[in-house]
Amino acid sequence: MGAFWIGSCGESKPDPCETDPGPECPNYVDPCEIDPQPGCPNYVDPEMPVLASSITIGTVEYVVDDKKIEKLDDDLWYMYAQTKNAAKPLIIHSVRYTTTSTGYGIETWVGNDSITGKERPQAMVNRYEQAGREVKMVINGGFFGMSEGGTPIGWQASKGLLTFLPSEGEELNFPIIGFDNQNLPYMDFMNFTGKVKKESDNSEWDITHINGGRWTDFLVLYNSYRGKRTGTNQYGIEALCNPLERDWEIYDSYTNVRCKVEQISTQGNMIIPKGKIVLSGHGTADNQFLNTLKVGDYVYVTVDYALKDNPKITSTTIRNTISGYPYIILKDNNVIHSPGLEPALENQDNPRTSVGYSADKKYVYFTVVEGRNPTQAAPTISAGVSTGELAQVMQYFGAAHAINLDGGGSTCMMIGKDTKNFVSDGSQRAVADGLAIIKK
Repeated sequence: MGAFWIGSCGESKPDPCETDPGPECPNYVDPCEIDPQPGCPNYVDPEMPVLASSITIGTVEYVVDDKKIEKLDDDLWYMYAQTKNAAKPLIIHSVRYTTTSTGYGIETWVGNDSITGKERPQAMVNRYEQAGREVKMVINGGFFGMSEGGTPIGWQASKGLLTFLPSEGEELNFPIIGFDNQNLPYMDFMNFTGKVKKESDNSEWDITHINGGRWTDFLVLYNSYRGKRTGTNQYGIEALCNPLERDWEIYDSYTNVRCKVEQISTQGNMIIPKGKIVLSGHGTADNQFLNTLKVGDYVYVTVDYALKDNPKITSTTIRNTISGYPYIILKDNNVIHSPGLEPALENQDNPRTSVGYSADKKYVYFTVVEGRNPTQAAPTISAGVSTGELAQVMQYFGAAHAINLDGGGSTCMMIGKDTKNFVSDGSQRAVADGLAIIKK
């Protein structure tokens, strides 16, 4: 016979601990012990990253003395690893993003929306949040010219708009990390296609590059990311062109964009109104093409880029790109060494920034390694790494592909408004661009 208890009127009633045992009952079984769910103290998220207890750097395996894993949001995790071995002390921060998530966007941020408008990551975050964006994370981006106002070294595209294209030389051969509208990552070298065709006679001319200097025989396309003016001299011709369907910055495709010529100038340094473009030519581009244009003419402008290994992947797919330097450091889980190309990068320990992704493209890793971190300037020490060692760091977190971004004093990771790493300059450096994760 089951247990009973006496009610207030003397009647017998079944013991509630027998019928529906609660936490106060001796026979109560905590459901968290049987099947832990979110909210249970012992619940372990199946998507939680797992960090190994050791990391291989060079040929040596080091104990990871301290590690932390924190869930920032759905499908977004922060990871921290520290080695305290005197031979290679390191402090590493990484954010893992799950690409199957639809709640975020990965964007290239251009400093002050200008290729010469360097900006600190903190200022970028403030600017975007004031515009109503929720910033989850940002890291510094590609290399740039310190003496050239912050002009990027390599390719740069934001939301499908090519904001900078190198004019010539090895910079055209720098690899990129790029993301499509579903935030799937791509890493490769790039090819550029740029043409202007005159509607009246179908004559056309190749565009040399985007937003850079205008040299002999160049035809350069300038958009608003160049700044307020082209910065050219008087030795050439410039044509202000107005795209007919929408502002230049917001096209989904830049193939055969019909534009109307609104102004022709031989004075140089033309104003670039937002939403419009300037075609600027010198030498043959001036004499054989631009000088045939007149106000009121129509031209078709094509600006496109594609992956070298997969030409079908173009600017309509890859919307945000940033260049690494000088080479891919991890491909198909193989560490790439190129000491003859840039010995200082390969051999020296420095603060480093990298972006990479897993073999199945499920996860993207945004990683910074602290360096130049003396004990008197920070609570702990981190020696920094070479680019080959940076590739091994990326492998530790789970990447099979990775690229080296700008490092040294530029290395910076912000989560929300908090700077996660020790910044070796003592304060954040103004940089040319950054890669950000935005909550949609």
